[in-house]
Amino acid sequence: MEQAARSAPPPITIDPLQEQCGVRAALDVVRGRWKPFIMYELHMRRCRYSELQAAIPQVSAQALTKQLRELEHDGVVKRTVIDDSPVRVVYELTEFGWTLGDILDRLEEWGNDFLKRRNPGHQSQVCE
Repeated sequence: MEQAARSAPPPITIDPLQEQCGVRAALDVVRGRWKPFIMYELHMRRCRYSELQAAIPQVSAQALTKQLRELEHDGVVKRTVIDDSPVRVVYELTEFGWTLGDILDRLEEWGNDFLKRRNPGHQSQVCE
């Protein structure tokens, strides 16, 4: 049986400019060293916490937890507790979170173009 996500979101400081500027609001949501990687992994499939850790081995447990909670608070990621033995927790993009997919694809394209400008011999790679 699945349970809803936690009811109390973590305390997050919201930039007052976020309320007036759409670009600033969007950047505040995706800003974070690991958030794009987390969203990329969740774009591929639902993941347990340990699967995210394995997919992003450079991230510390503390940073992964913090950024997952921020994404959950912003409505981008859904955390579901599954009552099995043992209890499992899975993360997935919300319907709203899926709307970031095209934006991240375009950002990757722009980044590859930027790298080619800096280094004409650059070959595009899949981000890991």
